[in-house]
Amino acid sequence: MAQGRPKAAAKRPKAATAAAAAARSSRGPRKGGRTIAPKKLRVIQQQKLKKRLEVGIRMRIEQETVQRAQGALPKKLALVTAPKGGKDKDRAKKGRG
Repeated sequence: MAQGRPKAAAKRPKAATAAAAAARSSRGPRKGGRTIAPKKLRVIQQQKLKKRLEVGIRMRIEQETVQRAQGALPKKLALVTAPKGGKDKDRAKKGRG
């Protein structure tokens, strides 16, 4: 059986803890999303549905805007869209040729 009192844990001085906190805050912004993903399946499904509806509504608004613009202009309206491949594939093609 142990005798006597257990030793108290060593405490850090206040200056060291303040310096550690300042170092943590000076790192700058962190990468990634700031939302905590819910663990409940129903909430996840609601978020997916909401996102899908928002995308659909935005696309529909864009289509209606294009149709109205085409009807108002004497010339045919040409839309410029970004290629699906992305920038990296275009650069690779240019580098080979």
